Amino acid sequence: MEEKPKPTTVAIVGSGMAGLVTAYLLHRDPRRRYEVTVFESGKSLSLDSASVSLPNASRTSTDRVDLPMRAFAGGYYNNLKAMYDYLDVQYHSQSFLFEFARRKSVKGCDPGSYERGYSPYFVHASNMHQMPPLRPATMGRIAYLTEVVYVLACYMWFSFCSFFVAPRATRGGVSETLEEYIRRIWLPEYFATFYLLPLLSSVTTCPHRTLLAFPAVDLTEYKRRTHGAPHYTVSNGVHTVQEKLVNGIRYELSAVVQSVEAESDGVKIRWQSTKDNYDPTVQELHFNRVILAVSPDIVGQIFSPIRRHMSRIPTTTVESIVHTDKTTISTTQPQSRDRSSQLICLRTSTSSPNLTESIHVQPCGAVVTTCPFAPINPSQIIQSSKFTRVLRTPESQAIVNGIFSSDTPQHQHQHSVLGSEEKALPVWRNGDGNVWLVGGWCWDGMVLLEGCVVSAVRIARAFGVEVPWWEEKR
Repeated sequence: MEEKPKPTTVAIVGSGMAGLVTAYLLHRDPRRRYEVTVFESGKSLSLDSASVSLPNASRTSTDRVDLPMRAFAGGYYNNLKAMYDYLDVQYHSQSFLFEFARRKSVKGCDPGSYERGYSPYFVHASNMHQMPPLRPATMGRIAYLTEVVYVLACYMWFSFCSFFVAPRATRGGVSETLEEYIRRIWLPEYFATFYLLPLLSSVTTCPHRTLLAFPAVDLTEYKRRTHGAPHYTVSNGVHTVQEKLVNGIRYELSAVVQSVEAESDGVKIRWQSTKDNYDPTVQELHFNRVILAVSPDIVGQIFSPIRRHMSRIPTTTVESIVHTDKTTISTTQPQSRDRSSQLICLRTSTSSPNLTESIHVQPCGAVVTTCPFAPINPSQIIQSSKFTRVLRTPESQAIVNGIFSSDTPQHQHQHSVLGSEEKALPVWRNGDGNVWLVGGWCWDGMVLLEGCVVSAVRIARAFGVEVPWWEEKR
């Protein structure tokens, strides 16, 4: 009788969306060829680790507040949506009201201090679900009508350009920056500063200056694919997604991976447990393959062959605070608004227009402030969480495209962008040394959940595993 071959052992470092989707696909390989272990440095799986359950308005049950926000738009998140449909994850269409406001500094005070009051100047209903546009109570009718006409003209021009004026590509094959694109299409500075950048900042959770350095094609493609599409949220919180993905998969919590080393017969992982009353000795394990589902700064720390490349992919820290400090919410909310809509206040500091804080009013009454710059009453803070946000630049675009492309000219493009100092570095391709990368940043697009699913699907296909939600669509 022929002996059954041993399964290929696979370690996945990181338990965010990309890591768990990859684990799910490999674990459910119909031919059962893979034995998967997930390593997570935190005390709980990271996809849902920062979310909280709070009593709803009726106090009869609880609502799940996802951190970071997990809303997704049709058209752009096609792979994520197809996966949710296959997993029978319940989600629903959700409309939003975006209230734009300027937050002013107090005269004579420290520049970091801000007054509680602010001045709303526009209210945008997602997909124009409420027309005519709602007028902030603090604005007169004529002033607001003038603002509406101006915004509509600028918005139509930016939409037209997104569809018909493609961002230019450099000789290295990467896009011009958003700042260069805005300047080239003659988009008014006022509209860009107080409308376009605050709205895009709420999606990318990064300062305006950083956003302006993004490849313009990221933003124009996002606009093209989400234009007129509805927004969705997972009905019972992203923990329902996590439960479905991790079911039956072995994982180690509080497991800090210190190094990943490719060897002739596989990959060696050195890791240490940080659990209480647990042996802190550094352990070594050998796997046939290793998948790194972590941010590029962590990849660089634990996997030396691409450390210098990873150091060229910028990251920033984003803070989100769940609280009940209602003084941060507008006291002059627009009248006659659709109560099923969720309010998101986008407040740009006039003393530092590089900053926009997003204040999301939850159905349960709690408030989530992301990228806060105004004070919040400490006694009313329920939870504060910090996340690593991977940023995009033309240079990082070239690095990522080089890693995930086997096309030789693309790698030449990568080197032309990196400069002479990096040209001597050997080109590392995804999978070299039996080490792979997955994550929201591991594709040529916005660093969002869609990239997590796309990169996980890429790994499954490289491993010869069928992707069930793709097979169903055929």
